[in-house]
Amino acid sequence: MHTFELRNRRYLGSKRLVLPVIAEVIDTLDERPATAADLFAGTGMVGQSLARAGMAVTFNDLLSSNTTVYRAFFGDGAVRRELLADLVESINETDPDRLEENYFSQTFADSYFHEANCRLIGHYRESIEGWHAAGTIDERERAVLITSLLYGMDKAAATVGHYDAYRVGAAGEQARLRFGLPVEETYEAGHRITRRDANELVREGRWDLVYIDPPYNSRQYGDLYHVLDNVTDWNKGPVQYKARKMDRRHLKSDYCTTRAVPAFSDLIESVDAATIVMSYNDTGERGNSRSAARLTDDDIVEILSRRGEVQIVDVPHREFTTGRSGIGEIVERLFVCRVGRSGAPKGSAPRRAMNAAATDAVAPSTDRPQVRSPLNYTGNKKRLVTEIMPLLPPPSARHTRFVDVFGGSMTVGMNAGFPQAVLNDVQTDVVALAQLFRDVPHAQIVDEVEKLVDRYGLSDSSRHGYAAYGANSSNGLGRVNKAGYLALRDHFNRMDNADRLRPFVFFTLVVFGFNNQIRYNRRGEFNMPVGKRDFNGRVRKNLFDTVARMHELAPELWTLDFRDVFGKLETTDLVYCDPPYILGTAPYNEQNAWTADDETDLLDALAGFAARGGTFGLSNVLSHKGSEHDQLIDWASGHGFAVHTLDYSYANSSYHRKDRNASREVLITNWSTPQ
Repeated sequence: MHTFELRNRRYLGSKRLVLPVIAEVIDTLDERPATAADLFAGTGMVGQSLARAGMAVTFNDLLSSNTTVYRAFFGDGAVRRELLADLVESINETDPDRLEENYFSQTFADSYFHEANCRLIGHYRESIEGWHAAGTIDERERAVLITSLLYGMDKAAATVGHYDAYRVGAAGEQARLRFGLPVEETYEAGHRITRRDANELVREGRWDLVYIDPPYNSRQYGDLYHVLDNVTDWNKGPVQYKARKMDRRHLKSDYCTTRAVPAFSDLIESVDAATIVMSYNDTGERGNSRSAARLTDDDIVEILSRRGEVQIVDVPHREFTTGRSGIGEIVERLFVCRVGRSGAPKGSAPRRAMNAAATDAVAPSTDRPQVRSPLNYTGNKKRLVTEIMPLLPPPSARHTRFVDVFGGSMTVGMNAGFPQAVLNDVQTDVVALAQLFRDVPHAQIVDEVEKLVDRYGLSDSSRHGYAAYGANSSNGLGRVNKAGYLALRDHFNRMDNADRLRPFVFFTLVVFGFNNQIRYNRRGEFNMPVGKRDFNGRVRKNLFDTVARMHELAPELWTLDFRDVFGKLETTDLVYCDPPYILGTAPYNEQNAWTADDETDLLDALAGFAARGGTFGLSNVLSHKGSEHDQLIDWASGHGFAVHTLDYSYANSSYHRKDRNASREVLITNWSTPQ
């Protein structure tokens, strides 16, 4: 009778080429791991390599077919090989043409398998259940025989290695299926098999080494192997569509959606291990949308770096593709995080002659990606921040701290690149939200928001899509959320300012409110109407990035009137002001919260700060809807301040009076070029 090894199956994303690199990484560790977890085990090959190295391994996967294979190869208890060989041989000697119809033949005939082979598969699976019920085989032996069936099916299936589709007509060319037994191997340590959500599992265990190989793109692995899970579970349930799929919604992975970054952040924050090793590749946004990676290298490095020193190893190979993805040559990236460590690693880095230069410690970069706030604060500078940043002096002995006097959405302060920062805003709810982002773990914020979403019956399009609510991206979700939103808004307006949950409720209101804006009435009540969007993937991504940056930056947070801010400034502070615009009417200024006197006081304070050696930048508009800000023009000209026009239609230069109907946004500074 023939035998097969664990690696003898077709599986999307096999890690065969990564195994030698992982072995080299382990060789560089200060202490050899005794325990390990393979959280997204797939074929189980990485876990097997760790087991062969003497570790006690936790094999985890959501697919029942995979965890059954793990029990066959790594489970507890002796296996009676001769008995199992006799049982498999009896199946191999069975004439499929003499078998009766069964669930599998009625469901899958002439799709992935020839009709006769379908009868044989169903007969073998029914026989396994009969032998187990009669006590002929025990639980592990049952897993061994199911694995025998799965590997026999996999070898002959009319697919390209998974079951998202089949090659029409190819099943008729199949030879009769033959089955074997898995190779028996002994290990030094005992192993654990789990079928759990990885993010939940890591909260319950501790390992010396954790290996992470999550899905890379939007292809849900649970859908790709539905036939094998169907045979494994043998529930004989209904299937649908041409691919004969079961209902797999309970297996949908956040790692295949726009929730991938928050899910990964939560996983890394929760895992308890000395070393984290992660596989991922650099498909990025190349190829078609289904092939595009859900996590970028920057996402991975930034999240892992919070736990310790990170190293990267590149392992070039060609990707497995289900069709014309247009990706071509890709690079598998192995990220190694030594938890709790910083600085250069002890010992040598992983050595690989094919790519030795690619193994480098990751140092903090000053050229960081722009963080977009989850607040669509009217007047925030997300559109212009890339123009403002090059005009600001960099951190130096001359400029040691960045002070954002009108912090608002925090966009400029978070992206200024200063290691020390102050974010000030007179609106206490806004500052409380900044404190939430600075001090509370991202996973806890998401958890509290999702509790409010459930409690008030709000939509969750990131999980269920628009169609589940009878809506689309054009008409939005306002109709769906209006009643719940108004109830939540009423609750917020009755909350005490010291209530622990107030910032969570405030953030939820902003997310579900009109254009994500902030506005209060004369009684101080939040009064924005419901909006069209919800806690969708874009907001979740911006929230994650903001929390990560705020945790890193740890800014000082003030709730002072701008006049009081200037009384606390040092001349080494770089001061940035983005006040309400006197020429415009925004929701935050509808109650005449910013007056001509305020404008005059701010301009006087900036001129005084400059006179005593301070450096500032002021955002404002010099013209808007045919009106000109003559006071600002005369002030800048009278003090000799530089005016940088933030408009692609104009080069950065002093203000010129032309095109009076244009809205011209500027940055006014008391320097001509960055110092």
